[in-house]
Amino acid sequence: MAKHIIIGFRRYHFDVANITVEPVLFLYMFASFLYFPTIQALIFHKVCLHSFNTTFCEVLEYNTTFKHDHQKENDLVTSETSYWILKITLALTLPSFFMVIFFLGSLGDVIGRKVPVILPCLGAFAAYLFGLLNAKYESASLYYILIGPLLNGFSGGYIACLMSVYSYVGHITTPDTKLTRMGIVEAMIFIAGTIGVFTSGLMIDNQGYVFTFSVMCVTIGLAVIYSALWLDNVHSYNDIQERPGFCSMLFRFLRESFQCVVMPRSRRVGAALVLMILALNLLMLCTTGDMDIAMLYMRKTLNFSPTTFGFMKGLDYFLRGLIMLTFVPLMRHKVKLNEMILVLLGLFSYAAEFVITGAARTQWLVFLGVVIGMFKGIPSAGLRATMSSLITKNEQGRLFGIIAASESITSLLSTSLFNELYPATYDLYPGFCYMLAAGILVIAFVIVLSLHCFILQDISSNYRSMECPSSNDEEENATDG
Repeated sequence: MAKHIIIGFRRYHFDVANITVEPVLFLYMFASFLYFPTIQALIFHKVCLHSFNTTFCEVLEYNTTFKHDHQKENDLVTSETSYWILKITLALTLPSFFMVIFFLGSLGDVIGRKVPVILPCLGAFAAYLFGLLNAKYESASLYYILIGPLLNGFSGGYIACLMSVYSYVGHITTPDTKLTRMGIVEAMIFIAGTIGVFTSGLMIDNQGYVFTFSVMCVTIGLAVIYSALWLDNVHSYNDIQERPGFCSMLFRFLRESFQCVVMPRSRRVGAALVLMILALNLLMLCTTGDMDIAMLYMRKTLNFSPTTFGFMKGLDYFLRGLIMLTFVPLMRHKVKLNEMILVLLGLFSYAAEFVITGAARTQWLVFLGVVIGMFKGIPSAGLRATMSSLITKNEQGRLFGIIAASESITSLLSTSLFNELYPATYDLYPGFCYMLAAGILVIAFVIVLSLHCFILQDISSNYRSMECPSSNDEEENATDG
């Protein structure tokens, strides 16, 4: 039976059968938003325990006056925690890059979109299970905390989950509905973030680490079950062709992915894809950096408790989800606003938030920055939707594989950059990293503005149904430019 919902003051018909990967992404991201603050808090706790006694660490974590009285010890634990966060990010990011670029993207194009959705969920389950064991045995070596991220990385990590979900949605939607559907996908991330960060601090403070990791395991287990039982294994139309061997598939994927992006017969499309991938990676650079230093910055500079930090992040994700579910469909389908204008609005909003956060010396200014930055979820959805519309269904996995792999490297660089810069520049100016991120977003803004004014305006609508050349007709199509 069909359901009717109102989005952006326009009536849409929504069939339950149209629900595909959205619940998977919601469950995955809910667990992820529990995981990041929990693993950071657990690392802080374990680092402290390896240097001081249990009583000292418990008071240091929750007593602001005690923290100020023992500033040297607090700085020591905070700095060491930052480096361990860098280590777990490396353990997750390096394997996930190779899995996505060599395997998971092409796997979706060859055997269907279902398996690449399930594999990252299984890896996340392993990460949460080992997180639970590390929380249970607090005195165990800190090196054991790397096992979970390593297993997660070899399953593709969260970038593989995003890649597989965007590929799935890009495959089943038409160009005129892509931004709305991508917006709903993005909204799942933000709604999950709203619940996750609101509850993470409360869970840690009131129930402890073991309970919190147990909730993650149950949540991601539900995602695996749903994926296995509900999702259709949608295929590309050319799946009936002979499938290559494993090794040849890996290297052919690399070649054909880059050929699709920079194909000579459509230079403007190729230039648009390259510039949009660059803009997405600049966005990822800032987003990852913020995730890595936010809790440390808020705790040390503005005396945020885990609960207050959770409320701040919860408001952030709630507002972003609300914008994606209401404002974006309204602007696209009622006002007919161009996708790139919305992307520019989002980038400006995000940069303004970073400036306010970096300059803030009171907690209320951080919350004000969150309100001003509520449009920052638009750029990712807008750029992905536009890129997806410029290629065909049988290229979705390869394109989003390239995007995911590049974002993996960018995430790694961002973690290295911000985790090194934050302790090095804190005494000079505590909010330096946020000001740097705002400057990076200005560069992304200029790139998107150039795309909108000089490239995308000149691309014919015919390109939106044009197929990237396969390896068999590469030479023939190369002469059509």
